[in-house]
Amino acid sequence: MAKHTNPQKSAIAIEETFNMGGILNQALIEILITKQIISEEELVNYIGKINRQQEFFLDEQTRLFG
Repeated sequence: MAKHTNPQKSAIAIEETFNMGGILNQALIEILITKQIISEEELVNYIGKINRQQEFFLDEQTRLFG
């Protein structure tokens, strides 16, 4: 028998998962900076690089699949 899921509950579960991932990432970043494993400047540079890559991939996707 097919299992039916509630799309609204699924969306909430996905959102909660992303929120928890974001909280975990923030905690890990704070630990890395506090322990001086990475500097805030390096973090900002990495985030900028990731943003540029995402923009590039989005532009390519839009160009290919319009």
